[in-house]
Amino acid sequence: MKTPLLIVAIATVLYSCTSPMERKYNERSYHSDIEVLKEHLDPGEFMILAGTLVRLKMENGPLETMTYAEILQNGKKWKRQQQAKRKREMGIHIDRRISDLSN
Repeated sequence: MKTPLLIVAIATVLYSCTSPMERKYNERSYHSDIEVLKEHLDPGEFMILAGTLVRLKMENGPLETMTYAEILQNGKKWKRQQQAKRKREMGIHIDRRISDLSN
C-alpha cells in the first residue's frame, strides 16, 4: 500500500517542479494551467498564448501534442507572418496611391 502512494507522491512533486511552459496542453487541466501561466508570463506573451490557443482550437490544430512553450512559439511566428503580410499589403496600397497621383 505504501509503494503506490510513494510513487504518486514522487510523481506529484516532479510534476509540480516542471516549468508550466513545458507542460503539454491538456483539455482537463487547461483552466488551472492558464492561471499558473498568467502569473508566469508577461501580459503580452500571455495574450499571444491565449490567442494562439483559441486559433489552434478553431483550426483543429494539434494542441494535445504541444507544450505551452511550443504553442507560444507558434503564436509568435504567426504574429510575425501576419505583420509581414500587412506590411506587404500596405506597401502595395501605397504604391497604387502614388501611381494614381502620378497619372
